[in-house]
Amino acid sequence: MKKHLLSAFKILVSIAGILFIVFLVKNHWNEVVKVLRGFKPEIFAITVLLFFAAMAIITVRFGIILQVQGIRIPFRTLYYFNGLSLFFSLFLPSAIGGDVVKGYYVYKRSGKKVESFTSIFLDRFVGSLGIIALGLITILYYGHTLNLAPLRNWALILCGGMLLVLFFFLNQDFADKFKFLKVLVPSVKIREIIAHVYHTLNYYKHHKKVLVRGFLISLVGQVFFMTVQYFLARSLRIDVPYITFLLVVPIVTILSMAPSINGLGVREAGFVYLFGKFMEPEQALALSLVYDALVYGIGICFGLLYLFREGFRSAVVHEAMDMEEQVEKIEEEELESGKGEQE
Repeated sequence: MKKHLLSAFKILVSIAGILFIVFLVKNHWNEVVKVLRGFKPEIFAITVLLFFAAMAIITVRFGIILQVQGIRIPFRTLYYFNGLSLFFSLFLPSAIGGDVVKGYYVYKRSGKKVESFTSIFLDRFVGSLGIIALGLITILYYGHTLNLAPLRNWALILCGGMLLVLFFFLNQDFADKFKFLKVLVPSVKIREIIAHVYHTLNYYKHHKKVLVRGFLISLVGQVFFMTVQYFLARSLRIDVPYITFLLVVPIVTILSMAPSINGLGVREAGFVYLFGKFMEPEQALALSLVYDALVYGIGICFGLLYLFREGFRSAVVHEAMDMEEQVEKIEEEELESGKGEQE
């Protein structure tokens, strides 16, 4: 029931974002088409290469984090797993998360259960820190330019919250002071899972250099993704300074984290509203549409690769629907083995 309510809420948020776009653009749809007609495929080709390069950078980050857990998987395979994560996130958002798919395949390859999934959590967490850091700098120093002063306090709260969570995971003495809060979690199973994940992540406190490297790699990766969108704008003959993308893209990315169907509607509304301060609304909408086409197109490519590698009889949809149940069984087995060791 809760899953259905959450899915319904995500759909409503995405619809609200789309309606907001319609309100902003209003009678400019013909102008949007004109912008799209100016599309330059040769520049778009450069954009595709840059996107694959950005994926390579975040794959390096993921590999470094996995190695701390003693999981060594070839770069080529990890890159493929990241592609699968993109595909499943885009096309099966309500059934399963892309991170769960990636974690499941890392587990199948490594044989390590909870370590695979907690590594993915930390990879996502470190990546989010990079995005938020860039967004925070933008809001604090350029918020007046974008008229984003009201977001400053929220940005500080979000950044402070993530730093607190990171400090919590890396400082056992500090975390022990909050043991009394476990009574707020009614399910014993959930408490055990949280405790197990905490102890696994706490392991990284002995590898702070890995966290720093991951954070720096995240910054580089985000700059590449911003460059992707800069060249997308150039492919539509939109001429705005590169610094504009350094200012706007982190904020759009943070907004896309809101509960929605993989950021659909929210991301496009962010594009139109924020980029609309530096270009015409129809140009901003065209840019968001081309970006969606790029991401979904690459996701489809990885989906087709998955079908050919795993075989059409592997039933992608059925495997995806079973994935969450498989992950729960993995966690239950790990918890049972942990109890056995303690006894």
